[in-house]
Amino acid sequence: MSKHRQTLRQLGRVVKQAVSHTDIDRFLTSALEEGMKLVGGFRAFVALVDEDAGELVIHSALGPGWDEQKRQRRLQVAQEEGKGITGYVAATQQPYCTGDVSQDPHYLKFFDDVVSEMAVPIVDAYGRTRGVINIESNRPNAYDEEDVEAIALLADLCLTALNLHQSRLRQEALVQIGNELSTSEDLEDLMQTVLDVAAKVLRFEDCSVFLIDDDRKRLNLVASSGTLREQVGKVSYPLGEGLTGWVAQHGEPIRTANPREDPRWRGIASEMPVEQIGAFLAVPVWGRERTIGVIRVVRRRSLAPWFDNRFTDDELEVLSAIGSQLGSAIESLNMRHRLVQTERMAAWGEMSAKAAHMIGNRTFAIKGDLNEVEYLLQQPEVNREELTELIGSIRRGVSRLEEILHEFRDFVMATHLSTGVDNVNNIIAQTVAEIFPRRGPVELKLSLHPKLPDIRCDAAKLKRCFAEMIENSLSFQPEGGELHISTEMVDSRALPERLGVARNKQFVHVRFCDRGPGVPADIKEKIFQPFFSSRVKGMGLGLSIVKGIVEAHRGFVYEDGVPGEGACFHILLPVNGKPAGDNTESKER
Repeated sequence: MSKHRQTLRQLGRVVKQAVSHTDIDRFLTSALEEGMKLVGGFRAFVALVDEDAGELVIHSALGPGWDEQKRQRRLQVAQEEGKGITGYVAATQQPYCTGDVSQDPHYLKFFDDVVSEMAVPIVDAYGRTRGVINIESNRPNAYDEEDVEAIALLADLCLTALNLHQSRLRQEALVQIGNELSTSEDLEDLMQTVLDVAAKVLRFEDCSVFLIDDDRKRLNLVASSGTLREQVGKVSYPLGEGLTGWVAQHGEPIRTANPREDPRWRGIASEMPVEQIGAFLAVPVWGRERTIGVIRVVRRRSLAPWFDNRFTDDELEVLSAIGSQLGSAIESLNMRHRLVQTERMAAWGEMSAKAAHMIGNRTFAIKGDLNEVEYLLQQPEVNREELTELIGSIRRGVSRLEEILHEFRDFVMATHLSTGVDNVNNIIAQTVAEIFPRRGPVELKLSLHPKLPDIRCDAAKLKRCFAEMIENSLSFQPEGGELHISTEMVDSRALPERLGVARNKQFVHVRFCDRGPGVPADIKEKIFQPFFSSRVKGMGLGLSIVKGIVEAHRGFVYEDGVPGEGACFHILLPVNGKPAGDNTESKER
Protein backbone atom coordinates (compact mmCIF):
# COMPACT_ATOMS: atom_id res chain seq x y z
CA MET A 1 0.00 0.00 0.00
CA SER A 2 2.87 2.33 0.81
CA LYS A 3 4.36 1.75 -2.65
CA HIS A 4 1.01 2.42 -4.33
CA ARG A 5 0.53 5.65 -2.41
CA GLN A 6 4.03 6.78 -3.41
CA THR A 7 3.25 5.92 -7.04
CA LEU A 8 -0.01 7.88 -6.95
CA ARG A 9 1.69 10.92 -5.40
CA GLN A 10 4.42 10.92 -8.03
CA LEU A 11 1.97 10.45 -10.90
CA GLY A 12 -0.22 13.19 -9.39
CA ARG A 13 2.71 15.60 -9.67
CA VAL A 14 3.15 14.60 -13.32
CA VAL A 15 -0.56 15.23 -13.98
CA LYS A 16 -0.27 18.79 -12.66
CA GLN A 17 2.83 19.39 -14.76
CA ALA A 18 1.18 17.95 -17.87
CA VAL A 19 -1.63 20.50 -17.59
CA SER A 20 0.43 23.51 -16.54
CA HIS A 21 3.73 23.18 -18.45
CA THR A 22 3.95 25.12 -21.71
CA ASP A 23 7.50 23.94 -22.44
CA ILE A 24 7.08 20.37 -23.66
CA ASP A 25 10.79 19.52 -23.43
CA ARG A 26 10.93 20.60 -19.78
CA PHE A 27 7.84 18.54 -19.03
CA LEU A 28 9.26 15.40 -20.65
CA THR A 29 12.46 15.74 -18.63
CA SER A 30 10.50 16.24 -15.40
CA ALA A 31 8.19 13.29 -16.17
CA LEU A 32 11.20 11.11 -16.90
CA GLU A 33 12.72 12.00 -13.53
CA GLU A 34 9.51 10.92 -11.79
CA GLY A 35 9.45 7.72 -13.81
CA MET A 36 13.00 6.83 -12.80
CA LYS A 37 12.08 7.38 -9.14
CA LEU A 38 8.97 5.20 -9.50
CA VAL A 39 10.83 2.13 -10.74
CA GLY A 40 14.35 2.73 -9.43
CA GLY A 41 15.97 3.22 -12.82
CA PHE A 42 19.44 4.74 -13.17
CA ARG A 43 19.35 5.78 -16.83
CA ALA A 44 16.41 6.69 -19.08
CA PHE A 45 15.27 8.55 -22.16
CA VAL A 46 12.12 9.61 -23.98
CA ALA A 47 12.19 9.16 -27.75
CA LEU A 48 9.54 10.88 -29.89
CA VAL A 49 8.69 10.17 -33.49
CA ASP A 50 10.10 12.66 -35.98
CA GLU A 51 7.03 12.69 -38.20
CA ASP A 52 8.84 14.22 -41.15
CA ALA A 53 11.44 11.44 -41.23
CA GLY A 54 9.34 8.68 -39.64
CA GLU A 55 12.12 8.00 -37.14
CA LEU A 56 12.58 8.02 -33.38
CA VAL A 57 14.57 10.91 -31.92
CA ILE A 58 15.70 11.21 -28.28
CA HIS A 59 14.21 14.37 -26.72
CA SER A 60 15.07 13.91 -23.04
CA ALA A 61 17.79 11.73 -21.48
CA LEU A 62 18.81 11.27 -17.83
CA GLY A 63 21.46 9.28 -15.99
CA PRO A 64 25.21 8.77 -16.38
CA GLY A 65 27.04 8.62 -19.69
CA TRP A 66 24.82 10.79 -21.87
CA ASP A 67 26.25 13.51 -24.07
CA GLU A 68 24.91 15.15 -27.23
CA GLN A 69 26.74 12.74 -29.50
CA LYS A 70 25.33 9.70 -27.70
CA ARG A 71 21.81 11.18 -27.78
CA GLN A 72 21.99 11.55 -31.54
CA ARG A 73 23.79 8.27 -32.22
CA ARG A 74 21.88 5.84 -30.00
CA LEU A 75 18.77 5.42 -32.10
CA GLN A 76 20.61 5.97 -35.38
CA VAL A 77 22.65 2.86 -34.65
CA ALA A 78 19.52 0.87 -33.78
CA GLN A 79 17.73 1.95 -36.94
CA GLU A 80 20.77 1.20 -39.10
CA GLU A 81 21.17 -2.25 -37.51
CA GLY A 82 17.43 -2.98 -37.60
CA LYS A 83 17.54 -3.87 -33.93
CA GLY A 84 16.95 -2.27 -30.53
CA ILE A 85 14.28 -2.69 -27.89
CA THR A 86 13.05 0.89 -28.41
CA GLY A 87 12.42 0.39 -32.11
CA TYR A 88 10.77 -2.97 -31.46
CA VAL A 89 8.34 -1.37 -29.00
CA ALA A 90 7.59 1.49 -31.43
CA ALA A 91 6.73 -1.01 -34.15
CA THR A 92 4.69 -3.44 -32.01
CA GLN A 93 3.12 -0.78 -29.73
CA GLN A 94 3.49 -3.21 -26.83
CA PRO A 95 5.51 -2.69 -23.58
CA TYR A 96 8.67 -4.77 -23.34
CA CYS A 97 10.78 -5.72 -20.34
CA THR A 98 13.92 -7.83 -19.97
CA GLY A 99 15.83 -8.70 -16.82
CA ASP A 100 19.02 -9.77 -18.63
CA VAL A 101 19.86 -7.81 -21.79
CA SER A 102 22.73 -10.16 -22.62
CA GLN A 103 20.20 -12.89 -23.42
CA ASP A 104 17.66 -10.68 -25.18
CA PRO A 105 17.24 -11.05 -28.98
CA HIS A 106 16.22 -7.42 -29.50
CA TYR A 107 18.83 -5.74 -27.34
CA LEU A 108 21.54 -3.66 -29.03
CA LYS A 109 24.45 -2.84 -26.76
CA PHE A 110 25.21 0.83 -26.26
CA PHE A 111 26.21 1.22 -22.57
CA ASP A 112 28.35 -1.45 -20.87
CA ASP A 113 26.58 -1.27 -17.49
CA VAL A 114 23.02 -2.08 -18.59
CA VAL A 115 21.54 -5.31 -17.17
CA SER A 116 17.76 -4.74 -17.19
CA GLU A 117 15.75 -2.62 -19.63
CA MET A 118 12.11 -1.61 -19.94
CA ALA A 119 10.42 0.23 -22.81
CA VAL A 120 6.81 1.43 -23.02
CA PRO A 121 5.16 2.99 -26.12
CA ILE A 122 3.33 6.31 -26.26
CA VAL A 123 0.33 5.59 -28.50
CA ASP A 124 -2.33 8.15 -29.43
CA ALA A 125 -6.10 7.75 -29.88
CA TYR A 126 -5.62 7.05 -33.60
CA GLY A 127 -3.40 4.08 -32.86
CA ARG A 128 -0.22 5.87 -33.94
CA THR A 129 3.08 5.53 -32.11
CA ARG A 130 4.10 8.96 -30.85
CA GLY A 131 7.14 7.87 -28.88
CA VAL A 132 8.75 5.43 -26.41
CA ILE A 133 9.85 5.72 -22.77
CA ASN A 134 12.96 3.65 -22.09
CA ILE A 135 14.35 3.00 -18.57
CA GLU A 136 17.51 1.00 -17.79
CA SER A 137 19.03 -0.53 -14.66
CA ASN A 138 22.39 -2.01 -13.70
CA ARG A 139 20.58 -4.69 -11.60
CA PRO A 140 19.24 -7.99 -12.95
CA ASN A 141 15.45 -8.46 -13.09
CA ALA A 142 15.02 -4.89 -11.86
CA TYR A 143 11.44 -4.39 -13.13
CA ASP A 144 8.19 -6.26 -12.55
CA GLU A 145 4.71 -6.05 -14.00
CA GLU A 146 3.64 -3.25 -11.64
CA ASP A 147 6.62 -1.16 -12.79
CA VAL A 148 5.60 -1.61 -16.39
CA GLU A 149 2.03 -0.54 -15.56
CA ALA A 150 3.30 2.55 -13.72
CA ILE A 151 5.42 3.63 -16.73
CA ALA A 152 2.48 2.89 -19.04
CA LEU A 153 0.45 5.41 -17.00
CA LEU A 154 3.35 7.83 -17.31
CA ALA A 155 3.30 7.32 -21.08
CA ASP A 156 -0.40 8.24 -21.15
CA LEU A 157 0.37 11.43 -19.22
CA CYS A 158 3.14 12.25 -21.69
CA LEU A 159 0.62 11.77 -24.51
CA THR A 160 -1.77 14.17 -22.76
CA ALA A 161 0.98 16.77 -22.47
CA LEU A 162 1.93 16.32 -26.15
CA ASN A 163 -1.71 16.73 -27.20
CA LEU A 164 -2.14 19.86 -25.06
CA HIS A 165 1.07 21.29 -26.49
CA GLN A 166 -0.12 20.63 -30.04
CA SER A 167 -3.53 22.07 -29.23
CA ARG A 168 -1.96 25.30 -27.90
CA LEU A 169 0.15 25.66 -31.04
CA ARG A 170 -2.90 25.19 -33.24
CA GLN A 171 -5.02 27.64 -31.26
CA GLU A 172 -2.30 30.27 -31.45
CA ALA A 173 -1.87 29.70 -35.17
CA LEU A 174 -5.62 29.90 -35.85
CA VAL A 175 -5.84 33.16 -33.90
CA GLN A 176 -2.86 34.42 -35.89
CA ILE A 177 -4.42 33.48 -39.21
CA GLY A 178 -7.63 35.24 -38.19
CA ASN A 179 -5.73 38.43 -37.36
CA GLU A 180 -3.55 38.29 -40.45
CA LEU A 181 -6.34 37.48 -42.87
CA SER A 182 -8.47 40.33 -41.55
CA THR A 183 -5.74 42.86 -42.37
CA SER A 184 -4.40 41.44 -45.66
CA GLU A 185 -4.96 43.86 -48.50
CA ASP A 186 -4.65 41.55 -51.50
CA LEU A 187 -5.14 37.97 -52.59
CA GLU A 188 -1.43 37.24 -52.77
CA ASP A 189 -0.98 38.24 -49.11
CA LEU A 190 -3.97 36.08 -48.14
CA MET A 191 -2.53 33.04 -49.89
CA GLN A 192 0.92 33.43 -48.35
CA THR A 193 -0.62 33.79 -44.90
CA VAL A 194 -2.57 30.56 -45.39
CA LEU A 195 0.54 28.67 -46.50
CA ASP A 196 2.61 30.00 -43.58
CA VAL A 197 0.06 29.26 -40.89
CA ALA A 198 -0.93 25.87 -42.30
CA ALA A 199 2.74 24.88 -42.14
CA LYS A 200 2.75 25.71 -38.41
CA VAL A 201 -0.26 23.60 -37.49
CA LEU A 202 -0.05 20.75 -39.99
CA ARG A 203 2.76 18.56 -41.23
CA PHE A 204 2.88 18.17 -45.00
CA GLU A 205 5.20 18.06 -47.98
CA ASP A 206 3.07 20.45 -49.99
CA CYS A 207 0.02 22.68 -49.58
CA SER A 208 -1.91 24.06 -52.56
CA VAL A 209 -4.82 26.50 -52.77
CA PHE A 210 -7.32 26.58 -55.64
CA LEU A 211 -10.08 29.13 -56.28
CA ILE A 212 -13.14 28.76 -58.52
CA ASP A 213 -13.37 30.86 -61.67
CA ASP A 214 -17.14 31.24 -61.99
CA ASP A 215 -17.00 32.43 -65.61
CA ARG A 216 -14.97 29.45 -66.85
CA LYS A 217 -16.38 26.92 -64.35
CA ARG A 218 -12.86 25.85 -63.48
CA LEU A 219 -10.71 25.55 -60.38
CA ASN A 220 -7.47 27.56 -60.71
CA LEU A 221 -4.24 27.02 -58.74
CA VAL A 222 -3.48 30.33 -56.96
CA ALA A 223 -0.82 29.32 -54.40
CA SER A 224 1.45 26.40 -53.51
CA SER A 225 4.28 25.81 -51.05
CA GLY A 226 6.18 23.15 -52.98
CA THR A 227 6.76 21.72 -56.43
CA LEU A 228 3.60 23.25 -57.92
CA ARG A 229 4.72 26.78 -57.02
CA GLU A 230 5.97 27.36 -60.58
CA GLN A 231 2.60 26.26 -61.94
CA VAL A 232 0.55 28.90 -60.09
CA GLY A 233 -1.76 30.59 -62.57
CA LYS A 234 -1.26 27.78 -65.11
CA VAL A 235 -2.88 24.71 -63.54
CA SER A 236 -6.68 24.41 -63.49
CA TYR A 237 -9.31 21.68 -63.02
CA PRO A 238 -12.81 21.43 -64.46
CA LEU A 239 -15.29 21.49 -61.60
CA GLY A 240 -15.96 17.92 -60.56
CA GLU A 241 -12.77 16.55 -62.14
CA GLY A 242 -10.38 14.60 -59.90
CA LEU A 243 -10.37 14.61 -56.11
CA THR A 244 -9.80 18.37 -55.93
CA GLY A 245 -12.52 19.17 -58.47
CA TRP A 246 -14.92 16.86 -56.64
CA VAL A 247 -14.37 18.72 -53.36
CA ALA A 248 -15.00 22.04 -55.12
CA GLN A 249 -18.21 20.80 -56.73
CA HIS A 250 -19.68 18.98 -53.73
CA GLY A 251 -18.36 21.13 -50.86
CA GLU A 252 -17.21 18.09 -48.88
CA PRO A 253 -13.69 17.13 -47.72
CA ILE A 254 -11.72 14.12 -48.94
CA ARG A 255 -9.15 12.29 -46.83
CA THR A 256 -7.28 9.21 -48.03
CA ALA A 257 -4.00 7.40 -47.49
CA ASN A 258 -3.84 6.13 -51.07
CA PRO A 259 -5.36 8.41 -53.72
CA ARG A 260 -4.87 5.81 -56.46
CA GLU A 261 -7.48 3.58 -54.82
CA ASP A 262 -10.12 6.33 -55.10
CA PRO A 263 -12.06 6.13 -58.41
CA ARG A 264 -12.28 9.94 -58.50
CA TRP A 265 -8.47 10.29 -58.75
CA ARG A 266 -7.20 11.69 -62.05
CA GLY A 267 -3.66 12.85 -61.29
CA ILE A 268 -4.07 16.03 -63.37
CA ALA A 269 -1.53 18.08 -61.40
CA SER A 270 0.12 16.30 -58.49
CA GLU A 271 2.71 17.59 -56.03
CA MET A 272 4.63 14.28 -56.28
CA PRO A 273 4.35 10.91 -58.01
CA VAL A 274 1.17 9.26 -56.78
CA GLU A 275 3.01 6.14 -55.61
CA GLN A 276 4.96 8.35 -53.17
CA ILE A 277 1.85 9.92 -51.59
CA GLY A 278 1.21 8.59 -48.10
CA ALA A 279 -1.68 10.89 -47.19
CA PHE A 280 -4.02 13.26 -49.04
CA LEU A 281 -6.42 15.79 -47.53
CA ALA A 282 -8.56 18.36 -49.35
CA VAL A 283 -11.21 20.66 -47.81
CA PRO A 284 -13.54 23.25 -49.34
CA VAL A 285 -12.98 26.97 -48.94
CA TRP A 286 -16.40 28.24 -47.95
CA GLY A 287 -17.84 31.64 -48.78
CA ARG A 288 -21.05 32.89 -47.23
CA GLU A 289 -23.32 30.78 -49.40
CA ARG A 290 -21.18 28.43 -51.49
CA THR A 291 -17.79 26.84 -52.04
CA ILE A 292 -15.31 29.27 -53.60
CA GLY A 293 -12.17 27.10 -53.56
CA VAL A 294 -10.20 24.16 -52.16
CA ILE A 295 -7.15 23.74 -49.92
CA ARG A 296 -5.30 20.46 -50.22
CA VAL A 297 -2.26 19.04 -48.43
CA VAL A 298 -0.22 15.89 -49.13
CA ARG A 299 2.34 13.82 -47.23
CA ARG A 300 5.00 11.53 -48.58
CA ARG A 301 4.78 7.81 -47.82
CA SER A 302 6.83 6.92 -44.74
CA LEU A 303 9.91 4.74 -45.10
CA ALA A 304 9.19 3.16 -41.69
CA PRO A 305 6.50 0.46 -42.15
CA TRP A 306 5.22 0.96 -38.59
CA PHE A 307 4.77 4.72 -38.91
CA ASP A 308 1.20 5.80 -39.73
CA ASN A 309 1.37 8.95 -41.87
CA ARG A 310 -2.36 9.51 -42.46
CA PHE A 311 -4.17 12.74 -41.65
CA THR A 312 -6.33 12.57 -38.51
CA ASP A 313 -9.78 13.91 -37.64
CA ASP A 314 -8.13 16.72 -35.68
CA GLU A 315 -6.06 17.73 -38.68
CA LEU A 316 -9.15 17.65 -40.90
CA GLU A 317 -10.91 20.00 -38.48
CA VAL A 318 -7.92 22.36 -38.37
CA LEU A 319 -7.62 22.57 -42.16
CA SER A 320 -11.40 23.06 -42.45
CA ALA A 321 -11.16 25.95 -39.96
CA ILE A 322 -8.40 27.51 -42.06
CA GLY A 323 -10.55 27.06 -45.18
CA SER A 324 -13.50 28.80 -43.53
CA GLN A 325 -11.34 31.72 -42.38
CA LEU A 326 -9.83 32.04 -45.85
CA GLY A 327 -13.27 32.06 -47.46
CA SER A 328 -14.46 34.86 -45.18
CA ALA A 329 -11.27 36.83 -45.79
CA ILE A 330 -11.57 36.52 -49.59
CA GLU A 331 -15.16 37.72 -49.59
CA SER A 332 -14.29 40.59 -47.24
CA LEU A 333 -11.39 41.54 -49.51
CA ASN A 334 -13.66 41.47 -52.57
CA MET A 335 -16.15 43.66 -50.72
CA ARG A 336 -13.40 46.15 -49.82
CA HIS A 337 -12.25 46.20 -53.44
CA ARG A 338 -15.79 46.91 -54.62
CA LEU A 339 -16.07 49.70 -52.04
CA VAL A 340 -12.76 51.20 -53.16
CA GLN A 341 -13.91 50.97 -56.78
CA THR A 342 -17.15 52.76 -55.89
CA GLU A 343 -15.23 55.49 -54.05
CA ARG A 344 -12.83 55.78 -56.96
CA MET A 345 -15.68 56.18 -59.42
CA ALA A 346 -17.17 58.88 -57.21
CA ALA A 347 -13.77 60.62 -57.10
CA TRP A 348 -13.55 60.37 -60.88
CA GLY A 349 -16.93 62.02 -61.21
CA GLU A 350 -15.93 64.82 -58.85
CA MET A 351 -12.59 65.22 -60.56
CA SER A 352 -14.16 65.36 -64.01
CA ALA A 353 -16.58 68.06 -62.91
CA LYS A 354 -13.82 70.05 -61.19
CA ALA A 355 -11.44 69.70 -64.13
CA ALA A 356 -14.17 70.64 -66.61
CA HIS A 357 -14.97 73.75 -64.55
CA MET A 358 -11.31 74.82 -64.28
CA ILE A 359 -10.59 74.09 -67.94
CA GLY A 360 -13.80 75.90 -68.93
CA ASN A 361 -12.77 79.01 -66.96
CA ARG A 362 -9.34 79.03 -68.59
CA THR A 363 -10.77 78.43 -72.06
CA PHE A 364 -13.28 81.25 -71.57
CA ALA A 365 -10.46 83.61 -70.51
CA ILE A 366 -8.31 82.62 -73.51
CA LYS A 367 -11.25 83.13 -75.89
CA GLY A 368 -11.75 86.60 -74.43
CA ASP A 369 -8.08 87.44 -74.95
CA LEU A 370 -8.25 86.13 -78.54
CA ASN A 371 -11.32 88.31 -79.23
CA GLU A 372 -9.39 91.32 -77.95
CA VAL A 373 -6.41 90.41 -80.17
CA GLU A 374 -8.71 90.08 -83.17
CA TYR A 375 -10.27 93.48 -82.37
CA LEU A 376 -6.87 95.17 -82.06
CA LEU A 377 -5.66 93.70 -85.34
CA GLN A 378 -8.70 95.22 -87.12
CA GLN A 379 -7.78 98.74 -85.96
CA PRO A 380 -5.92 101.14 -88.35
CA GLU A 381 -3.06 101.34 -85.88
CA VAL A 382 -2.05 98.35 -83.77
CA ASN A 383 -1.29 99.04 -80.11
CA ARG A 384 1.77 96.78 -79.76
CA GLU A 385 2.01 97.20 -75.98
CA GLU A 386 -1.59 96.12 -75.45
CA LEU A 387 -1.19 93.30 -77.97
CA THR A 388 1.93 92.03 -76.20
CA GLU A 389 0.08 92.01 -72.88
CA LEU A 390 -2.79 89.99 -74.38
CA ILE A 391 -0.41 87.43 -75.90
CA GLY A 392 1.26 87.06 -72.51
CA SER A 393 -2.13 86.43 -70.91
CA ILE A 394 -2.93 83.79 -73.54
CA ARG A 395 0.39 82.06 -72.89
CA ARG A 396 -0.25 82.03 -69.15
CA GLY A 397 -3.70 80.57 -69.77
CA VAL A 398 -2.30 77.80 -71.99
CA SER A 399 0.40 77.07 -69.41
CA ARG A 400 -2.24 76.80 -66.70
CA LEU A 401 -4.24 74.41 -68.89
CA GLU A 402 -1.12 72.28 -69.31
CA GLU A 403 -0.63 72.22 -65.51
CA ILE A 404 -4.22 71.10 -64.98
CA LEU A 405 -3.94 68.37 -67.61
CA HIS A 406 -0.56 67.25 -66.25
CA GLU A 407 -1.93 66.98 -62.71
CA PHE A 408 -5.04 65.24 -64.04
CA ARG A 409 -2.86 62.71 -65.88
CA ASP A 410 -0.69 62.08 -62.78
CA PHE A 411 -3.80 61.42 -60.70
CA VAL A 412 -5.19 58.98 -63.28
CA MET A 413 -1.86 57.16 -63.70
CA ALA A 414 -0.84 57.09 -60.02
CA THR A 415 -1.91 53.45 -59.56
CA HIS A 416 -0.47 52.18 -62.86
CA LEU A 417 3.00 50.90 -62.02
CA SER A 418 5.89 49.68 -64.10
CA THR A 419 8.02 47.98 -61.49
CA GLY A 420 11.62 46.98 -61.10
CA VAL A 421 14.01 46.55 -58.22
CA ASP A 422 15.46 49.73 -56.75
CA ASN A 423 16.66 51.31 -53.52
CA VAL A 424 14.59 54.04 -51.88
CA ASN A 425 17.74 55.91 -50.80
CA ASN A 426 18.83 56.15 -54.45
CA ILE A 427 15.42 57.45 -55.51
CA ILE A 428 15.45 60.08 -52.74
CA ALA A 429 18.98 61.20 -53.71
CA GLN A 430 17.96 61.58 -57.36
CA THR A 431 14.79 63.48 -56.45
CA VAL A 432 16.64 65.87 -54.12
CA ALA A 433 19.29 66.57 -56.78
CA GLU A 434 16.61 67.45 -59.33
CA ILE A 435 14.06 69.29 -57.14
CA PHE A 436 15.61 70.83 -54.04
CA PRO A 437 17.01 74.38 -54.61
CA ARG A 438 20.72 74.56 -53.82
CA ARG A 439 20.67 78.13 -52.50
CA GLY A 440 17.13 78.38 -51.15
CA PRO A 441 16.13 79.54 -47.67
CA VAL A 442 15.20 76.02 -46.51
CA GLU A 443 17.94 73.84 -45.01
CA LEU A 444 17.95 70.17 -46.05
CA LYS A 445 18.95 67.37 -43.68
CA LEU A 446 19.27 63.77 -44.85
CA SER A 447 19.39 60.75 -42.51
CA LEU A 448 19.35 57.74 -44.81
CA HIS A 449 19.70 54.22 -43.39
CA PRO A 450 22.99 52.84 -44.80
CA LYS A 451 21.72 49.26 -45.24
CA LEU A 452 18.27 49.78 -46.68
CA PRO A 453 17.15 46.71 -48.70
CA ASP A 454 16.12 46.98 -52.33
CA ILE A 455 12.38 46.73 -52.93
CA ARG A 456 10.12 46.07 -55.90
CA CYS A 457 8.77 49.46 -56.94
CA ASP A 458 8.14 51.95 -59.74
CA ALA A 459 11.08 54.32 -59.29
CA ALA A 460 9.60 57.02 -61.55
CA LYS A 461 6.33 57.05 -59.60
CA LEU A 462 8.13 57.17 -56.25
CA LYS A 463 10.26 60.05 -57.54
CA ARG A 464 7.03 61.91 -58.39
CA CYS A 465 5.73 61.08 -54.90
CA PHE A 466 8.88 62.31 -53.13
CA ALA A 467 9.02 65.43 -55.31
CA GLU A 468 5.49 66.35 -54.22
CA MET A 469 6.52 65.94 -50.58
CA ILE A 470 9.54 68.24 -51.06
CA GLU A 471 7.59 70.88 -53.01
CA ASN A 472 4.81 70.78 -50.43
CA SER A 473 7.30 71.48 -47.63
CA LEU A 474 9.05 74.28 -49.53
CA SER A 475 5.76 76.01 -50.33
CA PHE A 476 4.89 76.28 -46.63
CA GLN A 477 8.33 77.65 -45.65
CA PRO A 478 8.81 80.57 -48.09
CA GLU A 479 10.82 82.60 -45.57
CA GLY A 480 13.11 79.71 -44.68
CA GLY A 481 13.12 76.69 -42.42
CA GLU A 482 14.21 73.06 -42.45
CA LEU A 483 13.27 69.83 -44.22
CA HIS A 484 14.52 66.60 -42.66
CA ILE A 485 14.24 63.49 -44.87
CA SER A 486 15.03 60.18 -43.17
CA THR A 487 14.77 56.48 -43.96
CA GLU A 488 14.83 53.39 -41.76
CA MET A 489 13.55 49.84 -41.53
CA VAL A 490 10.48 49.30 -39.38
CA ASP A 491 8.47 46.27 -38.27
CA SER A 492 4.69 46.41 -38.50
CA ARG A 493 4.44 45.95 -34.71
CA ALA A 494 5.94 49.44 -34.25
CA LEU A 495 3.31 51.14 -36.44
CA PRO A 496 0.09 52.84 -35.28
CA GLU A 497 -2.73 50.32 -34.80
CA ARG A 498 -5.15 52.55 -36.70
CA LEU A 499 -3.32 51.70 -39.95
CA GLY A 500 -4.49 48.09 -39.65
CA VAL A 501 -1.15 46.71 -40.84
CA ALA A 502 -0.80 42.92 -40.87
CA ARG A 503 1.70 41.48 -38.41
CA ASN A 504 5.20 40.28 -39.24
CA LYS A 505 5.71 42.65 -42.15
CA GLN A 506 8.78 44.76 -42.82
CA PHE A 507 8.61 48.25 -44.32
CA VAL A 508 10.97 50.92 -45.59
CA HIS A 509 9.95 53.96 -43.56
CA VAL A 510 10.46 57.39 -45.21
CA ARG A 511 9.79 60.61 -43.26
CA PHE A 512 9.50 64.19 -44.52
CA CYS A 513 9.47 66.52 -41.49
CA ASP A 514 9.70 70.31 -41.65
CA ARG A 515 9.41 73.41 -39.44
CA GLY A 516 6.54 75.04 -41.25
CA PRO A 517 3.12 75.84 -39.77
CA GLY A 518 2.13 72.16 -39.72
CA VAL A 519 -1.24 70.65 -40.52
CA PRO A 520 -4.18 71.83 -38.37
CA ALA A 521 -5.76 68.99 -36.41
CA ASP A 522 -9.19 69.49 -38.00
CA ILE A 523 -7.93 68.87 -41.55
CA LYS A 524 -5.41 66.06 -40.98
CA GLU A 525 -7.92 63.48 -42.23
CA LYS A 526 -8.82 65.58 -45.31
CA ILE A 527 -5.43 66.47 -46.78
CA PHE A 528 -5.19 63.29 -48.88
CA GLN A 529 -8.65 63.77 -50.41
CA PRO A 530 -8.83 64.89 -54.05
CA PHE A 531 -9.20 68.67 -54.56
CA PHE A 532 -8.55 69.50 -50.92
CA SER A 533 -5.73 72.01 -50.76
CA SER A 534 -4.60 74.95 -48.66
CA ARG A 535 -2.17 75.95 -51.41
CA VAL A 536 -3.11 78.39 -54.17
CA LYS A 537 -1.27 76.45 -56.87
CA GLY A 538 -2.71 73.30 -58.46
CA MET A 539 -6.00 71.46 -58.40
CA GLY A 540 -5.49 70.02 -54.91
CA LEU A 541 -4.50 66.61 -56.27
CA GLY A 542 -0.88 66.56 -55.06
CA LEU A 543 -1.31 64.59 -51.84
CA SER A 544 -4.03 62.45 -53.47
CA ILE A 545 -1.46 61.48 -56.09
CA VAL A 546 1.03 60.66 -53.32
CA LYS A 547 -1.58 58.49 -51.59
CA GLY A 548 -2.44 56.71 -54.83
CA ILE A 549 1.21 55.94 -55.62
CA VAL A 550 1.98 54.69 -52.11
CA GLU A 551 -1.13 52.52 -51.88
CA ALA A 552 -0.46 51.08 -55.33
CA HIS A 553 2.82 49.85 -53.80
CA ARG A 554 0.71 48.31 -50.98
CA GLY A 555 2.10 50.90 -48.62
CA PHE A 556 0.71 53.50 -46.22
CA VAL A 557 1.00 57.26 -45.88
CA TYR A 558 -0.07 59.49 -42.99
CA GLU A 559 0.82 62.78 -41.25
CA ASP A 560 1.37 63.14 -37.50
CA GLY A 561 3.19 66.46 -37.02
CA VAL A 562 2.30 68.88 -34.21
CA PRO A 563 0.26 71.86 -35.50
CA GLY A 564 2.31 75.02 -35.18
CA GLU A 565 5.61 73.10 -34.95
CA GLY A 566 5.81 71.57 -38.41
CA ALA A 567 4.41 68.82 -40.61
CA CYS A 568 5.73 65.26 -40.57
CA PHE A 569 4.66 62.90 -43.36
CA HIS A 570 5.34 59.16 -43.10
CA ILE A 571 5.53 56.85 -46.11
CA LEU A 572 5.70 53.08 -45.54
CA LEU A 573 6.72 50.82 -48.43
CA PRO A 574 6.63 47.01 -47.97
CA VAL A 575 9.93 45.20 -48.40
CA ASN A 576 8.39 42.03 -49.86
CA GLY A 577 5.46 41.46 -52.13
CA LYS A 578 4.23 42.46 -55.55
CA PRO A 579 2.73 45.99 -55.78
CA ALA A 580 -0.99 46.15 -56.52
CA GLY A 581 -0.55 48.21 -59.66
CA ASP A 582 2.22 46.04 -61.10
CA ASN A 583 1.19 44.95 -64.58
CA THR A 584 4.63 44.39 -66.07
CA GLU A 585 7.34 41.78 -65.96
CA SER A 586 10.10 42.20 -63.39
CA LYS A 587 13.08 44.21 -64.57
CA GLU A 588 16.23 45.28 -62.76
CA ARG A 589 16.98 48.98 -62.49
